[in-house]
Amino acid sequence: MIEAWQPYMLGYWLVFLRCGGLFIGAPVIGAQSIPMPLRLTIAMPVAFAAFAGANFPQDSSPSLSAFAVRCALETLLGLATGTCARMVLLAAQGAGAVAGLAMGIGFSQVLDPSEGGENSSTAQITGTLATAMFVAMGGIQTLIIWLSRSLVDIPPGSEFDVQRVCWAVVLSSLHSIGLAVKLAYPVLAAVLVGQVGLAIVGRTAPQLNISSVGFSVTIVAGAAVAAAVTPQIMEIAAREALTAINLRH
Repeated sequence: MIEAWQPYMLGYWLVFLRCGGLFIGAPVIGAQSIPMPLRLTIAMPVAFAAFAGANFPQDSSPSLSAFAVRCALETLLGLATGTCARMVLLAAQGAGAVAGLAMGIGFSQVLDPSEGGENSSTAQITGTLATAMFVAMGGIQTLIIWLSRSLVDIPPGSEFDVQRVCWAVVLSSLHSIGLAVKLAYPVLAAVLVGQVGLAIVGRTAPQLNISSVGFSVTIVAGAAVAAAVTPQIMEIAAREALTAINLRH
């Protein structure tokens, strides 16, 4: 009896590993503030639903070593997909950190519980808002849809291009860095214009004590532009993260 169910049990285990890797690397559900046992507990019913939706795929590994390799590949596939989306979404947080440093208010670092490290207040604001936009735009549903579709496109235990998957993570990381700079550019430009204006005033009227108001002008100019472009930053980062998920199946 057990031998008859063994291919189905092994097939579910492969699906669970793919789902678990996805939940470990994905935004929101993969945050460090969520305990690992809780993530894996949530992954169990989600994996079974996807497993049933894929018509209960079986596994027929010829040996234990072959099954171990398949387990590693399934975990890699899910983890890479979740990491791609997470890296792109972190671009909003990086943009906030860069903007905060440019305005002069990013030097005081605080603990970021979602990522487990130190971060500035501006980075936390932009990162949290972008994450909320990601959820509002159906990011969690998109992750589950990717899992279900991937079981059809890449059945559990089947071979896929590992080099391509790893390269996709690298490209997502590089894209995240470039996107962070692009998102922070309006604030950086506003701060630069403010500093240039103060330099011109200080040059034409040396008797004025520009240094006493320079810090305030920089903050006001950067904060005004940041308030105007933050909604666009949230939407762009969330859409890029959704695109990163859709390109991986």
